[in-house]
Amino acid sequence: MRSILGTLPETVSPLLGKPMMILTRRLVCRVAAALSLAMTTGADVSAATVELATNGGFETGDLTGWTSFETGPGQQSASTDNPKTGTYSGLINNNAVGASNSLWKQANLGIGTVVPNQLVTISFDARGSYAVPGGVSFAEFFSEVDGGGVSKAELLGGAPLAINGDPNVWTSFMYTATTGPDVSAGVTLQLGAVNSPDASGTTMFFDNVSVTIEAAAVPEPASATLLCLGAVGLVLRRRQR
Repeated sequence: MRSILGTLPETVSPLLGKPMMILTRRLVCRVAAALSLAMTTGADVSAATVELATNGGFETGDLTGWTSFETGPGQQSASTDNPKTGTYSGLINNNAVGASNSLWKQANLGIGTVVPNQLVTISFDARGSYAVPGGVSFAEFFSEVDGGGVSKAELLGGAPLAINGDPNVWTSFMYTATTGPDVSAGVTLQLGAVNSPDASGTTMFFDNVSVTIEAAAVPEPASATLLCLGAVGLVLRRRQR
């Protein structure tokens, strides 16, 4: 019989059977150990995307998963008015007079999962209208510290959101950010509708809000390695007969 272990006789004498069996088993153990090492060190390692946001599409029909900070009653809700996808989007209608920021947060995401200095991808769709003059909308990202405070704060894009001039047309946004040195209380995404001292009525719709990180997955063994292990098993089974 020919195998990956070399040429072995089809039969062995009773006197040689036990030593041959021990030898075969030792060879199998050594080959299996080598293949196992190859599986863990030579195999490709893929990355798994982990979604941290909750109810980013507002498809619960309410603000579940969002922490709301209104500047007046009834400013924030899930809306069926022209969502980007699905049935709902999120609405902020900042009708307060004077300078104000009606905002909501996906707060303290990924506690125990997010690590310091980790790359995070933030994406969402937005549309709306800015109060004139001076109305804007910001997307901000914070690395939260247990006990209060932040280790890093970032204005995503470094400027107000550049939404389409037509309030019914959606614009897609995507950013990458790096977490700060301390994320013991997770990370927070903040979205708001801002009025200037001279105008009110900034209205924003948000949909498909996503905050993701990449986590290393378990290495996947190559098909060739699995075939080799199968061949070793066949050799051992034949020797035991």
